[in-house]
Amino acid sequence: MKLLKSHWAFLSLFFLIVFQHAYPQTAMEEAEEMLSLVNGIRADRGIAPLRLNTELNNAAFDHSYDMASNNYFSHTGLNGSTFSQRSIEAGYTGSPRGENIAAGYYSVVNTFNQWVNSPGHLNNMLNSNANEMGIGHATFNGSTYTHYWTQLFGKGSIALDVEDHVLALQIMVYPNPVASILSIKSHIPLKKVEIYSIIGQKVKEIHSGFTSISTDELSRGVYTLRIHSENGFTSKIIIKN
Repeated sequence: MKLLKSHWAFLSLFFLIVFQHAYPQTAMEEAEEMLSLVNGIRADRGIAPLRLNTELNNAAFDHSYDMASNNYFSHTGLNGSTFSQRSIEAGYTGSPRGENIAAGYYSVVNTFNQWVNSPGHLNNMLNSNANEMGIGHATFNGSTYTHYWTQLFGKGSIALDVEDHVLALQIMVYPNPVASILSIKSHIPLKKVEIYSIIGQKVKEIHSGFTSISTDELSRGVYTLRIHSENGFTSKIIIKN
């Protein structure tokens, strides 16, 4: 019995060590969605896209978890660390360029919109001197805001590959803002387009006729387009007048 308990204790310690800094699969899906949204607004402004970086992802998640579990909200860690120090400590070998934090929303879209509507946070996302990004979302029930987000930006030494540009640059959505008819111009075949409200609710799904999409049934406001192709999906923010 003692041997069995010792065995399980060893396994528990092993998994704790191995997975302590692992980036969860659900969080990676969130990171990819956030990357798509950020690259969408960068493409609209003619700015080269970002790519995800594992070390920045880990540093972002660690800071979000630290804020959530210790119930505070600050760019400065409880140990006095800055975002640059946390990025380097996580193993990032590039140059840290900036950090966004947010709290209160569980969804990627709502958190993205928080940053878009804040000039300072938007400037970080549009920084042309950054080519890498990390995102971390931690949840802690009983904390003030429950959901805590950290977004890190850096400049890596390796140039972006051609495939990093594909989805962000090959799809154009216009006009934006839109009054009645929305058009999507794409150099790659599209499979479907989903439209989500600002609270993350899917309000429309289109499988054909992408060059003439009626938006008459949509209320005025901000929406997210998730545009799917065989290569994956990219997201665009539109405003309905």
